[in-house]
Amino acid sequence: MSLDYDLVIIGNTPEAFFAASEAIKLKTRVALVLGTTPNHYSLETESLILNYFTFLHGHWHNFNQWHLNLDSVSPLNYTHLKQWKDAVKQDIQALTNQEKLANLGVDIIEESGEFCRLPKLGFVLKNRTLRSRRYLLATPSITIIPPIPGLAEVGYLIPETLNIDQLPETIVIVSQTALGVELAQALNRLGKKITLIVEASNILLQEDKDIVQLIQAILEAEGIQLFINCPITQVRKLEGKKWIQAGNKALETDEIIMMNQRKLNIKGLNLEGVKVEIENNKIKTNHKLQTTNPNIYACGRAMGQYNLSNMAQYEGTIAVKNTIFYPIFKVNYDHCPVRMLIDPIFSRVGLTETQAKQEYENDLIIIKKNYKSLVKATNLDETTGFCKLITRRNGLILGCHIIGNNSDEIINIVALAMKNKIKIQKIEKLFPPYGTISEILFQIAQQWHEQKNKQNQLLNNCLETLLFWRRKWIK
Repeated sequence: MSLDYDLVIIGNTPEAFFAASEAIKLKTRVALVLGTTPNHYSLETESLILNYFTFLHGHWHNFNQWHLNLDSVSPLNYTHLKQWKDAVKQDIQALTNQEKLANLGVDIIEESGEFCRLPKLGFVLKNRTLRSRRYLLATPSITIIPPIPGLAEVGYLIPETLNIDQLPETIVIVSQTALGVELAQALNRLGKKITLIVEASNILLQEDKDIVQLIQAILEAEGIQLFINCPITQVRKLEGKKWIQAGNKALETDEIIMMNQRKLNIKGLNLEGVKVEIENNKIKTNHKLQTTNPNIYACGRAMGQYNLSNMAQYEGTIAVKNTIFYPIFKVNYDHCPVRMLIDPIFSRVGLTETQAKQEYENDLIIIKKNYKSLVKATNLDETTGFCKLITRRNGLILGCHIIGNNSDEIINIVALAMKNKIKIQKIEKLFPPYGTISEILFQIAQQWHEQKNKQNQLLNNCLETLLFWRRKWIK
């Protein structure tokens, strides 16, 4: 039996479109099954737009605080937020247009279907069955709702049903992810009274203590009420108000927003029929992104704690190469930057300080530099934050953590250096333009060199002796 395609991709997501565009470049025959439900929602796009809006809002208040003459500038109008946001989203969605893929040769199929196992593996649509060498799952993600007594009866919002224009004044956000922290700060800056409930031991389980402490301090300084390590036991509605029992606290609120972990939406795909296993609400995959059915692969931003399109696209690239050629490529997230859209932005790449100490013990040099040392940060009055670089004693960079202005741009430089095994000694030889945020890497490299030299007592003694005798010899 001949095959219809080299690869069939299932999903109406940015990573599905990206995987299709990558696969078609390899002269393959590709089908993209979108399903019947349009999916124009992207958590990362929503967060990015809202972060930018609150960034402008913050600077407007700074201008007013310093009594600058802004007669020619109109104040931000919240009533125009939705109109502006929709226009931006349309422009972003145009970047992943179906027509562009169709013109490249991708078969776009706007139908729903399911996998079948017999007589051979295929994807069954209404009037036909798609046969392919390999299949890739890149479906949208949905929020995992915990079984909290009374929650379903009282009602709640999830990111997909969130309408900022219609939110009440008092809001409780229940979060287990970075997305909840982002949303809490953004809504708080838009004038809402926010309470953030985190059932875990801290707001960001994967991050180092100094990062968590600074982000938590920023949130609390802005007026956000935090309840950490507070499991929710029940939700009730009394006299028109919603009540949440979190630990030994009873909290009254107008609305509840659930921002928990997410999972790929695989309902109706008959994955159990083709022996694809689900583990802890996730599709079980190996390092090659193969599911337990070796002919079916999976990728998507629901795989980790951070909702990141760059991770999803990276996974899509690995999956496409493994499906088209031979499954020898493995995912390695060590060089993939992570970004959290709070203000100031938090970005990191590589190992955390805790992970590095566990793996390399004393073979480490860790340098931390505050944003207060930067001219640009001082000019913009954005001195909150720091950059922490983790290296081995030979200069090999293991990880970088930055919280501060433009950190999501600076982290790419470090990621590139790590990817190409460029040591920190090379960064010291670069002299960035005066008044740029990238100066912080140059400052760290200089401080690393000074610290390294201080530890080399033999070198210091030799240098001191050489200079002493040279002064004696010169007449």
